[in-house]
Amino acid sequence: MDSNLAVIDRTPPASLPVPNPFTRRLARRLLSRLAHQAAPAELQQSALIFSPHPDDESLGCGGTILKKKQAGANVKLVHVSDGGASTTLIPREELTAMRRRECQDAGRVLGVDDIYFLDFPDGNLWEHIPAATDRVEEILRRELPEQVFLPYSREPMRQASDHVAVTRIVLEALRRQTKPVTVWEYPVWFWLHWPWVGFRQNTPPIKPKHILKNSLLAGFGTQALLELKQQVKIADVLEQKRVAIAQHRSQTERLIDDPRWVTLEELSNGEWMDCFYQDREFFRCYTYKGE
Repeated sequence: MDSNLAVIDRTPPASLPVPNPFTRRLARRLLSRLAHQAAPAELQQSALIFSPHPDDESLGCGGTILKKKQAGANVKLVHVSDGGASTTLIPREELTAMRRRECQDAGRVLGVDDIYFLDFPDGNLWEHIPAATDRVEEILRRELPEQVFLPYSREPMRQASDHVAVTRIVLEALRRQTKPVTVWEYPVWFWLHWPWVGFRQNTPPIKPKHILKNSLLAGFGTQALLELKQQVKIADVLEQKRVAIAQHRSQTERLIDDPRWVTLEELSNGEWMDCFYQDREFFRCYTYKGE
């Protein structure tokens, strides 16, 4: 997740629906009922987790990483960007170094076996697709994972262009492989639509009209029901996932007393982050076979 936002209060038009706790609980209950629980054998399989920015892996699939490590799986992370564009309040080099340390700390909490840092520039991954695809292909050939985790293919372009780029990069690299793998797509910014968040926004440049557009594209929650058919129950490791997320201090704490430094908890009045503190994680899963 990367944002460079300032905090002001905005009130949504009265005609727009606003989710309440019951609405969100109902949506979550429906999603849980329709999704299949991952089998123990699936959790034991080796995996490469591709993360656009340092923290996306902890948010989108941190609980599943912990469950896979409990099951004895080999799990490695690949951070594609350097994470250096989340704020302009400190020098980019300092922020990049800080975020590398943070994801190493989070990796220790998650128990991952190794971390790759590709260090492509945050916010500009579309300009580096050929080079990034070659690097990813090399890693895939070296690691030969049974599973590959990557951002959900329906992440909203406005808020998550790097996520969309990483999905394209990894799928193109997989296309060059002959060994079939199971792809697990994990949502992050996808949750930024009704009924998961409301239309009142206090963190520009996110505006009510962006939530409305995302909601229309996601069918006001129906897309999740149709595609996020795999779930992993993480209740027993949820607190540990919280600890992993907290290691990303540049994203979870205001390290400089300036309202332009926006934390994850402030986005969408905390409703967006609440999506990652539930007892289940959801995925779109399929087998991918290249050439």
